[in-house]
Amino acid sequence: MTGPLSTRQVVLLVARREFVSQVRSRSFVIGLVVTLVLFGGLFLLGAYIGSQSDSKTLGVTSQTASLQPMLEQSATAQGIDLTIRTVDDEAGRQQVDSGDLDALFTGEAGGYELLGLDAVDSRLQSLVGSAVEQQTLTTALTGAGIDPAQLREQSQVSVDTLEPEDPESGQKLALAFVGVILLFFSLSGYGQLVATGVVEEKQSRVVELLLATIQPWQLLAGKILGLGAVGLLQLVILSAISAVGATAAGLLTVPTAAAGMFVMVVVWYLLGFFLFASLYAAVGSTVSRQEELSSVVAPMIFVLLIPFILTLNLLPNDPRNGLAAVLSFIPFFSQTVMPARYALGVASLQEVLVAALLAVIAIVVVVRLAGRVYRNSVLRTGARVSLREALSPRP
Repeated sequence: MTGPLSTRQVVLLVARREFVSQVRSRSFVIGLVVTLVLFGGLFLLGAYIGSQSDSKTLGVTSQTASLQPMLEQSATAQGIDLTIRTVDDEAGRQQVDSGDLDALFTGEAGGYELLGLDAVDSRLQSLVGSAVEQQTLTTALTGAGIDPAQLREQSQVSVDTLEPEDPESGQKLALAFVGVILLFFSLSGYGQLVATGVVEEKQSRVVELLLATIQPWQLLAGKILGLGAVGLLQLVILSAISAVGATAAGLLTVPTAAAGMFVMVVVWYLLGFFLFASLYAAVGSTVSRQEELSSVVAPMIFVLLIPFILTLNLLPNDPRNGLAAVLSFIPFFSQTVMPARYALGVASLQEVLVAALLAVIAIVVVVRLAGRVYRNSVLRTGARVSLREALSPRP
């Protein structure tokens, strides 16, 4: 005759129940496929927009054709793939109207015109303006007896850096973006799943049967471990498919950087999930209906969204941004910002370890508070449990 189950066995039994039920569900497979399709679509859309935004077609007339060398020079300096066609004014206007030309550059000195359909790309405006300014300046200098070429040589400024430019910076930035996106969707999606599961069990009264045999904290721990394992499995699958696809397409040539970022994503997923899932479960236990859930989890969605947006906006242009550096050490923000800073090479491994230690301390505090809220709220149905009641020392 077997004895009672140990605490470890109870927690693992609950975790196994959550893991198996989720992995075998149709929603897990559909969610995985939808995520892959979404990521693939975003990649193709980004590649298409990038190719379109860097390629422009400009028409010039016989009056403005003399500026073609300066236009090409400006386009090269600005990284624009510029195609120039010489057309007459009437034909050029027709081609702009039909979409064959992005813009038509016509007119004469003192009365130049850059014509677009309903708007003219700002970079085309800058490019044409730069060419006209350069021609005007060259004409004025020549008239004053000054050699423009000699003046340009004397006014050139060389650009250098204290450290050599990293040739792999583009790929590292892409890896940081992919890692941040994977973390955001995994933490928000599976954190929400924890809260939804808590409310479902509470609404169906299943939790009352479960808590007749096990402790509330055991049920909470098992649920978080099981759903966390499901999220980790999905994260690993998505990362592997992304890496294989990027390598096959020739987009990923830095396997060591990819492996390092994968480790960072896994570590920070685990830290972030235990932190957020505990809160999701706690707030989920304070309500009795799914309709009430969105209002109580909204603040946590914003807490996840803020570092996500800041990371995508600040780090590409300024990897050493001071605000991002500070946020990368603060729990609830570090799980998004620190992996990106590490991927970009601006955060050392020691900084990562310090941030991880702070996150672990936060997890200990949050789990204790979340466990108390869950214990005091999960068996109470009807009206929403107030924060004061949920945090009281005894149920």
